[in-house]
Amino acid sequence: MELDLARLVFVAGNLAAGVVTGWLAVYAWRHRDVPEAIPFGGLATVVCVWAVADTVALLTTNPTVATVSTVVSTIADSHVAPLWVLFALAYTGYDQWDRPRILAALLVAPLVYSIVLVTAPLHSLADVTVTFQTVNGIVAPVRPRGAPFWLFTTVAYLLLVFGYYRLVEFSVRSRRVYRRQTATIVGASLFPLIANGVDVLGFSPHPGVDMTPLAFALAGAFVGWALFEYDFLTVAPLASDALVEELPDPVLVLDTDDRIVDHNQAAVAAFGVEALCGRALADVAPELRDRLGTDRLVSDLGAAGSDSSYAVFRPQTRTITDRAGRVRGRLLLLRDVTVQQRRLDRVEALQATTEQFIQARIDDQVAEIAVSFVEGVLDQEIAAVLLAEDDRLRPAALSTEMASIIDGRPPDVTPEDGALWDAYEHAQPGVIETDGATWSPISDCVDGSGLLLVIPLDEAGLLLVGSGSAEEYSAEDRQFANILAGATATAIERVSREEELRENRRIVRQRTEQLDFLNGVLRHNIRNGMQVIDSNADLLARFVDTDSDGQRHLTRIQERSSELATLTETIRSITDTLTDETDERLWPVPLEGTLTTGLGDVSDQHDVSIETDIADETTVLANDLLADVFESVVRNAIEHNDRETTRIEITVQDVGEWVQVHIADNGPGVSDHLKESLFERNVGISDTAHGFGLYFVAIMMDLYGGDVWFEDNDPRGAIAVLEFQRGDTEQAFSAAE
Repeated sequence: MELDLARLVFVAGNLAAGVVTGWLAVYAWRHRDVPEAIPFGGLATVVCVWAVADTVALLTTNPTVATVSTVVSTIADSHVAPLWVLFALAYTGYDQWDRPRILAALLVAPLVYSIVLVTAPLHSLADVTVTFQTVNGIVAPVRPRGAPFWLFTTVAYLLLVFGYYRLVEFSVRSRRVYRRQTATIVGASLFPLIANGVDVLGFSPHPGVDMTPLAFALAGAFVGWALFEYDFLTVAPLASDALVEELPDPVLVLDTDDRIVDHNQAAVAAFGVEALCGRALADVAPELRDRLGTDRLVSDLGAAGSDSSYAVFRPQTRTITDRAGRVRGRLLLLRDVTVQQRRLDRVEALQATTEQFIQARIDDQVAEIAVSFVEGVLDQEIAAVLLAEDDRLRPAALSTEMASIIDGRPPDVTPEDGALWDAYEHAQPGVIETDGATWSPISDCVDGSGLLLVIPLDEAGLLLVGSGSAEEYSAEDRQFANILAGATATAIERVSREEELRENRRIVRQRTEQLDFLNGVLRHNIRNGMQVIDSNADLLARFVDTDSDGQRHLTRIQERSSELATLTETIRSITDTLTDETDERLWPVPLEGTLTTGLGDVSDQHDVSIETDIADETTVLANDLLADVFESVVRNAIEHNDRETTRIEITVQDVGEWVQVHIADNGPGVSDHLKESLFERNVGISDTAHGFGLYFVAIMMDLYGGDVWFEDNDPRGAIAVLEFQRGDTEQAFSAAE
């Protein structure tokens, strides 16, 4: 039987299919570490066997050889559907299932069918003997199709449908790059499916010629291209939907060894290196490699010796996984935060400058700090702070550039200096052209025209910022300059107030020293004078009869002298209390003992009934003058009482952290207008009935941190209420012991 041209065409097609699928099988085996490679290689292998066996059947004229070749071809054909399902499962990420069990379940049908074909001579289940038939001028062996063939074909097509379902379902839920890839695989696999359907349904040009292997060769080429192009060997395609070439931030795709496999154009500009692919990240940018996975910024993207421009980046990484969830690499995005970092640096510098303002003691020091900020942080060559003094603005601080050009002391800014003075006088911030400025330090520093930022410091003066450039100031530069001006004005105002406070303290200290001196002289002279009076009174007593009027006058002199001496000591105690520090002039004082001491002389000198109700351990914050305070209040009540017998009741009430002492009398009471003014200094001595009186009480209660007021007594009289801070009882009584 001669080899006609039609058969030659089919033989050539099958040989081509065998070569292509055989090469795909070898290539898949070399890359068997990829899950899809094994089932894909298995498919290519069985199709290769199928194509070669069909080629032998078409070339031979021996019926036995043709029968054996046809059986081998059919057995290889029977394994296509199970391997297709395995490939679909592996591709869609379901290869984590129990592979041995799945493989066993899928191979049951083809194994049974193969056994039936091989053992056909031993039974009557299947007939494998081929016959040569001539159809459409083509002579080729034709294998019989019995019940086993149609049964297995039904099972095979069910498996094929399941595989397509897995691929389509995966395409719907997968990322964009996988949709393109899956669509290519599904579309290419339709070629052998259609070819096999044509053969099974009897539409082939010859019943012994199957075009399925040739269609498989064509489909295998497409499927292999899809796998190798998109996924099989490199991680870069997995990131193709996230890698945007026009993204202004550098983007790198790294494999599991942190080797660069892809990048965008921005990365080339940032690293200053054209050939990035294939290089280890640790070699290209060691600092960046060490900071991956941290929140630390990176500024050095170049390798050692790189002279790339300064920039600050925040590394952000994204793990790249394949369909099965395996890590295949990382997507590295370098977010350019140069502007944000510069702003943060300026904010931190402004905070440090504010702390320096707080420590400044004079306004010139504040001005120097402000100028340093303009030079070092805002990076401006021209900077000056002009402070208002009378009808002029005095240059308190100049930038280094200005100071180096100006010879001698810079002139003051006066109303004749036009724009600068107007900006200060009208408190209008703005930008003026330097070639129009009449103030000589500006014109000397700027050669040509430029823009000068002028910001008033409230009423304190002006802040000048400039670089001699005609470029407009950015919104950020204006913002920081305005913040600096506000902080400078506040610092100058604080310095001025502190200077006034220091001067006031100096005056108070001077007045206190003068008061101490005069009081010392007064007490010394009075004390010496009283001693002279007492001595002469004692001498005079020898010459005066005890029953005479002279003795009565002499006694009065001695009593009055003793009172003046006691008054002098009291004044000294008051003066010490006024001039001592707060922590030294107050301490816990027991109320009961102090009242007993203060009221002892009063009870002896007056016909008065005094009742007290005071707890033994009640203490208040006071000092040694507390007894005099109580005595002054009680004496005032006695002197103004209009009853034959003066009755005074003293009680104590606890009011939280306060202690109130109520001194009630049975006198005529206190009118409402005197309740408001009784403790004032201008109340006459006759109204208080004692030289110390109630003004002294008000002074002392203020020093004690308490208060004093009058209330009406029922049915008659007045109640003096003295409110004290509660003292530490244990401290008071331990000090007394």
